[in-house]
Amino acid sequence: MKNFGRLKTREFSGFSLIEMVLALSLVALIVGIGAISYALGRDERVLRESATKIEAMSSRGHALAVLHQKPFWLRIEENRLVLAGPDTNPEPAFDDGDFSLELEEEEEQREVVYEEYSFPTKILFRRWGAPADDWQQPQNGERLFWHFQSTGLCEPVSFRIEMEESWIVMHMHPLTARVEEEETHIQ
Repeated sequence: MKNFGRLKTREFSGFSLIEMVLALSLVALIVGIGAISYALGRDERVLRESATKIEAMSSRGHALAVLHQKPFWLRIEENRLVLAGPDTNPEPAFDDGDFSLELEEEEEQREVVYEEYSFPTKILFRRWGAPADDWQQPQNGERLFWHFQSTGLCEPVSFRIEMEESWIVMHMHPLTARVEEEETHIQ
């Protein structure tokens, strides 16, 4: 048997410098891609959260109007939405044991706020029949109202939620007060 020579083998106890640089470069690349995708997705998450909140508040206002047989409304303010309704308090008048209900010509009505939400986005509002570019935004204490009738009907309106260059437009259904059609542009 011939001895072809013995190969010497060494055992390594660690990584070489090239292997370490490659591994750290891959980790940095993966973290960088994740950070970029997170930053790009932030606008979409904020817009989607605002859109969901508007739809939930409008649906609740519609349901309250039908349930209580009283009109309710969404009050659109500068970057704030308020769900409110009337609180009529016809107290019975007691006249020497005679329990009769006196109805005054003008009942005292107060607005009761059921829910409020402040938006980190810009909220624009357009009524049915208005030109496509006629978006209204309340400014300087101005208020816009979207009414829900006790019959279950509401005016068909659209909301535009903007954040920098991204936006979502929601066209609301007049019978359900929910989103009927949605347009999205995310940058």
